[in-house]
Amino acid sequence: MSFYECISVFPEGSSSASRMALTAKGLGFQGVIICNRDPARIFMPQAAEKIKGIEVAIGAEVTASGGKALKSRISALRARYPFLMVRAGSEEIIRVASEDPNVDLLMHPCDPKRPLTIATARAAKSNQICIGFDLGGLAHLRGSSRSRWLAALQSNLQTVRKFDLHPVITASAISHLDMHSPRDLVAMAEVAGFEADEAKEALRRAGMLLELNRRKWVAAGVELL
Repeated sequence: MSFYECISVFPEGSSSASRMALTAKGLGFQGVIICNRDPARIFMPQAAEKIKGIEVAIGAEVTASGGKALKSRISALRARYPFLMVRAGSEEIIRVASEDPNVDLLMHPCDPKRPLTIATARAAKSNQICIGFDLGGLAHLRGSSRSRWLAALQSNLQTVRKFDLHPVITASAISHLDMHSPRDLVAMAEVAGFEADEAKEALRRAGMLLELNRRKWVAAGVELL
């Protein structure tokens, strides 16, 4: 199975791209997608790309101060990178990201005060945008904070299932010490409410999106072979 993980690397993370790639390879991943906010400043990405036995792709985490700026930034990055992720902050960012078909992955927060809404789910479905679940909270939160996080995640997951959206799971690692094996991530996802097969598919989804985006589309549904 081709499992892919979305990561951040130095200087936005604490580990180099090559260190993260080597760790991911040892854990059993077939590929990693580097999603830094400024991909042009990644430290020595070519060293990671030379590592055999694992694919290293350069994507981007799109950030902006507001909806208009986000839309402009997405358009600017789409032609340069095969994978675009938006980590939702405000309601405006969530709305604009869910309505833009150039976004591959919307990392929706697991916050009881900001659930995944029906409007967002419908927009994501229409624009074929995957919904991301950051499982890091399961490892880092404790007590009531973890309980609230789990309840919010399970609520978002029910909405994803209701609208037949594609979930993606990740640990959002910024250090090689934060990384978990595919088996561990699937187990964590099951604790959070995923079915085993559902979690495995969610761990493959990023790689599938990457492959689709690398194909040459001359128009909607028309591929250049």
